[in-house]
Amino acid sequence: MEALQRDLLPWSEEYHVGIAFADVQHKQLVDIINRLYQALVDGKARPVIGRTLDELIRYTTAHFAAEEKVLQSCEYPDFPAHHSEHERLAYAILEFYQRLMSNELGMTAQSVDFLRDWLGQEILDVDMKFAPFLRGKGVP
Repeated sequence: MEALQRDLLPWSEEYHVGIAFADVQHKQLVDIINRLYQALVDGKARPVIGRTLDELIRYTTAHFAAEEKVLQSCEYPDFPAHHSEHERLAYAILEFYQRLMSNELGMTAQSVDFLRDWLGQEILDVDMKFAPFLRGKGVP
């Protein structure tokens, strides 16, 4: 019997920015968030959820660094604003993690919605802005 699809955030072409490295990394971020959601649905223990959140933070940090390296090398004119937005998003996910791990915030539908919305903002609002510029610079 096939398992039910229980992804919080199924990958969609809507998230496709058209820059190969970014699309691969965004898919990985979606996968991590979906695994976190699945752990919650399955009632996994806080350490499992904590490890998955830790993975999300590490991967997000690496993703932001890779993206910023490309943007700087291409002399993206809105780099300072993009970097500031990355800092804001990174702070939000770290604050979320700290609140969760200190039992200040329970892992509820609302907290998972935060993660879905956070990633949606990262891809749809932030990264869609640089994609045309990078394609114009020949970045595949």
